[in-house]
Amino acid sequence: MTSQHISIPTTRLSPTGIRRLLSAGTALGVVVLASALVWLLAPSLGPYETLLVPAHHLVEDGQTGSRVLAAAQAALGVMTTTAGLLALYGRPPAALIGWIGLAAGVAMGLGFVGFNGLAAAGYTLALALPVTLITTVVVLAVKRPGIGIPIALATIGGITYALFGPLSVVRFYGLVLEQAAVDVPKFTAPLVFILFAGIWALLGAQLLRRRDGALGRFVLRYRVPITIASSVCALPYVIARISWLTPWPLFGGDATESPEALATGLMLGAAMLTGAILNIGLVLPWGETFPRWFPRIGGRSVPEALAVVPAAIVAALFTAAGFESILALFADVGGMPVDQLLLILVLPFWLWGPLLGAATWGYAQHRVLTAASGAS
Repeated sequence: MTSQHISIPTTRLSPTGIRRLLSAGTALGVVVLASALVWLLAPSLGPYETLLVPAHHLVEDGQTGSRVLAAAQAALGVMTTTAGLLALYGRPPAALIGWIGLAAGVAMGLGFVGFNGLAAAGYTLALALPVTLITTVVVLAVKRPGIGIPIALATIGGITYALFGPLSVVRFYGLVLEQAAVDVPKFTAPLVFILFAGIWALLGAQLLRRRDGALGRFVLRYRVPITIASSVCALPYVIARISWLTPWPLFGGDATESPEALATGLMLGAAMLTGAILNIGLVLPWGETFPRWFPRIGGRSVPEALAVVPAAIVAALFTAAGFESILALFADVGGMPVDQLLLILVLPFWLWGPLLGAATWGYAQHRVLTAASGAS
């Protein structure tokens, strides 16, 4: 029976899930408001003099512009903190909180996240990759030695090469940590903005949507090709970075002359590949059930929110970055810089973001239907 002939339950998080998101969103609203007040009084302590966010196109440079941006940030903090507290401890209309959340999330994403948030998320994921990889390989070697031990040996060889070879991942870590230490607000602010935009946009969508309708049925029916298409969006960047290991480097290949730049590019390429693998997991069995070799949780159902919330946040992040890249492409009237055009083709977040959002929606509907059929 196809999805056109069945009744699709509304893909909405449980009341407990909504309340947890409200608690997280309210806490982020307080953080955004408190930091904005500090930066409003002392612009030199904030990120806006060195961190160029999309909203910079609307304000002048210098401390005056930084204060304007801090004031706008404070307004978003006031909106969401108030809305969150009312929702948690009062009884306001759900639609009112939904519209406030959606407006605040979109405003933060388009005005303050952009490509900076993408860079911050990419570096953070790249920093976490080695620890995650080592942990996974060790567990796999213990639980499934037949395939785990060869993978572990290959991983040891890769780590040895990365530490002592010409790439030196240690240089990548040193470079990122050094930059973060020099300007902490510039490094941490985009991460806070990402979480704020993603959680409040997701909350708004959850509270405002009454039924999935024809578009929901389309997304559910074609969720597999949509998810595959969204994962493929990572390939241009991954292929370009892999090419740095060949005599024919693509997309910034001149940087391969610097070991630091080479290590950074390859680590970011690995982060992008990891994102694509997690993306395709939305239609693979391990996206619904933890593999049995996972300690303690193996064989259990993956909590829907564990997949939906991060994927929705990343979809919002990619869409915001794609919006800024398109905006930058047409920033010069009558012009279309070749470098910027190449950038949006190699990093097609303008396409990946909406496709990932649709893939996440399809996954959520599929999980609801699976749960409903299991209950019946």
